[in-house]
Amino acid sequence: MYRIDSMYEPMVEALLAARSENKADRWMACVAFWLGRQQIYNVPDYWLALAAKITAGLDDADKEAILDQLSNKEAMLVSSAVDWPETPGSLLAIVSGWSPEPPPIDLYAYAASKRYAVETGGIVLNGMRVMTDRASQSLITGAYNYVQANPEIAVKFKTSGGFVELTAAQMTAIANAVGAHVQAAFAAEGEINQQIIAGTITTLAEIDAFGWPSNGESSPA
Repeated sequence: MYRIDSMYEPMVEALLAARSENKADRWMACVAFWLGRQQIYNVPDYWLALAAKITAGLDDADKEAILDQLSNKEAMLVSSAVDWPETPGSLLAIVSGWSPEPPPIDLYAYAASKRYAVETGGIVLNGMRVMTDRASQSLITGAYNYVQANPEIAVKFKTSGGFVELTAAQMTAIANAVGAHVQAAFAAEGEINQQIIAGTITTLAEIDAFGWPSNGESSPA
């Protein structure tokens, strides 16, 4: 991580990254000369050799613009530049410390979040969108229990499209469909966890591509 009081760390990183991509631009030469003059990280010879090699490969206009600002010694480095200088190991060690390896991805936590999104994402039953968030699951369970005790009564039920009136049979079908959807979501997460343990699922993309239950059209009840 860069220190807030250091301007040359991002300069060094950008320069080395551009060099690794075989780029050779005027800004790179200017940065490398500056780093060499400042003796950044005690490798001035490397920075000056890098700057000279970059400058030597520029078009005439950019090359002349830089040469006009160089000392005689620096200009001689440009005229004699042949090969790319090897990056000192001490510099590579310093740069590698700026960007520590990211923490490992928690596949189990990602699978749980994916399951929750699928579980609560709703279903479509006989053309009717049914919400399956946790509050809706509780309301559906309550309505189901109510019609079991009072099968002759139609119940008012609120879907994402508005209120509908449902018979006991229809309410039962909704409760069964929602319950099946929720169980399928948990079953999918459980299977993914087993495959993570087995090493057959190792990426977030594989979790996304798993056979999760659909939040779209369901088979008619």
